[in-house]
Amino acid sequence: MTILAAEAASGTESHTFEVASPDVGQRLDVYLHIRLPDHSRAYLKDLVKAGQVTVDSKVVKPSHRVSLAERVVANVAPRAHEARLKPQDIPIHIMHEDASLLVVDKPAQLVVHPGNGRRDNTLANALAFHVSDLSDIGGGMRPGIVHRLDRDTSGVMVVAKTNQAHFALATQFQERTTKKEYLVIVEGEPNLDGDVVTHPLGRSIHDRSKIVVDEGAGRPAETRYEVLERFNGFAYLRCSPKTGRTHQIRVHLRSIGHPVVCDSVYGKRARLKLSDLGAVESGSDCERTLIERQALHAHRLSIFHPVEGRTVTYESPLHDDMKGLLEALRTHRGKAVRRT
Repeated sequence: MTILAAEAASGTESHTFEVASPDVGQRLDVYLHIRLPDHSRAYLKDLVKAGQVTVDSKVVKPSHRVSLAERVVANVAPRAHEARLKPQDIPIHIMHEDASLLVVDKPAQLVVHPGNGRRDNTLANALAFHVSDLSDIGGGMRPGIVHRLDRDTSGVMVVAKTNQAHFALATQFQERTTKKEYLVIVEGEPNLDGDVVTHPLGRSIHDRSKIVVDEGAGRPAETRYEVLERFNGFAYLRCSPKTGRTHQIRVHLRSIGHPVVCDSVYGKRARLKLSDLGAVESGSDCERTLIERQALHAHRLSIFHPVEGRTVTYESPLHDDMKGLLEALRTHRGKAVRRT
């Protein structure tokens, strides 16, 4: 990619790009979103439809596939001035670090970056404190952030240190060439030992913070699951999402009647106690909470390393609360058959 110009005029910024060989064949709206990540893909798609983006001086559709050396000009609204991110000494587990990227093991209950009124106590604040150089493509409040996990989902995340790495990693997530594997404990026992869920997903018209199955206007989504272990009333699954829609695994599992344990938005309960397994009487001295966040863990992530030129895999073991829940299920709700 070559950036030829970026000028502000009449309340807009004109960005001009020349398509390079690695980007040939991408949809125009995807190409723009990777290069202008401060703007949503939906906004950029509407911008193309409004004729504010040209390719070789011609107005085209968002689905246009870019070709080598095409000149793309986009007139976008300038990014609002952002407050400076406050570095905070929040402990984080860095699993791997090299000159271009780092990999963290995100704990549950840690938001990835500021937003929706939250200004601090996020992973981004922690990264700004612990890491001196991070990519700035995502803007001043999201340095290095290439992808996200829900607040209450634990596990492996990759963070970009250089802009080159950020572009390369963002492209992989957009084109779905990364491989992601999650470990999850659900309510009930699926009838099948494995299956693929393909319900399209969209925003709820009643609550925009929630995602629902939308067969009419939803975006395509695909999640493969495999049952690793069965219990009386619960199951331990491995999930591999092909797409990366918001709340995808949680909504897909709910759609087949098996919501994630302690998913406060899409599930049956906000916490699971020992008495819920029938192991002790409610209120007894032996009562204890086993888990009080969604039992969903990003276990493994495979990417093509932008500098080393090979596929690398990073893995995070189950965190203590999910390990403890599994031990309790095996003790009090266990069955003889396990899959590995």
